[in-house]
Amino acid sequence: MIAGLHVLLPSPDAVADRAFLRDVLRWPFVDDVATEPGWLTFAAPPTEVGVHPGGDSEGAELFLMTDDLDGALAELVQVGVHPIAAPRRQGYGLVARIALPSGLVMGLYEPTHPTPVPDLEAVVATARSHAAGGVPADDARAPVRPGSGTVTEHAGLRNSLSTTVLESRDANAHADFYRRLLGWRTTAEEPGWVMLRPPAGGSGLGFSTDPLYEPPVWPATAGRQQMQDHLDIWVDDLDRGVEHALACGARLAEHQPQADVRVLVDPAGHLFCHFED
Repeated sequence: MIAGLHVLLPSPDAVADRAFLRDVLRWPFVDDVATEPGWLTFAAPPTEVGVHPGGDSEGAELFLMTDDLDGALAELVQVGVHPIAAPRRQGYGLVARIALPSGLVMGLYEPTHPTPVPDLEAVVATARSHAAGGVPADDARAPVRPGSGTVTEHAGLRNSLSTTVLESRDANAHADFYRRLLGWRTTAEEPGWVMLRPPAGGSGLGFSTDPLYEPPVWPATAGRQQMQDHLDIWVDDLDRGVEHALACGARLAEHQPQADVRVLVDPAGHLFCHFED
């Protein structure tokens, strides 16, 4: 069965256009570091496909949909994106066009035709919320901060696990390993401190430099630095997951206590496990 649609957008400046989709439209993405670092693949909003009569020389066109064209254009103008022509009323809706940083032109329209996209207004509200780094304002259980995990109400407080911090002697290099391993995005970085988040949101990982950090010895040995925590990472293919981890710079631990789990060691000496079930 066909399970999805992949759209290939040729660009004379792919880096700039990827940054536009990431930073302006705020589309979730993964970084395909196995192909090329910075090769971002985006999760597009709910999509419809129209088949139009046309000649062989005509290519596919990409249109963004909104329930309020004037409002969408106003939001884009605030971040420096201006329409290249005044909106026009067409038979299928109110249409404008914007230019990507590379010069590629993309349509933007408010449809008047029937659309198979369910509840377009709700989809747009969710997209606006994601772009703002939160959830709809009428959700009383909204996360306290962008990118945080699920909020719990307990003891009269709202709390959320923001991140788990791993220590090493070089936080920036340590974070770079997990960026390649997981395809997560950097939300904060300075010398000695980095934060990574999953593209779709949720709690992430923090990395802090400690000049006195000593990697743990595992299995535990008396009188040696012992492991105090480790990461369990689910993968949908254990063998491929291990292969990818090794290519990113991890190594297999000598001791493997379970047949369906692989214990690996990251470049800083922290242990993490890949499991498939």
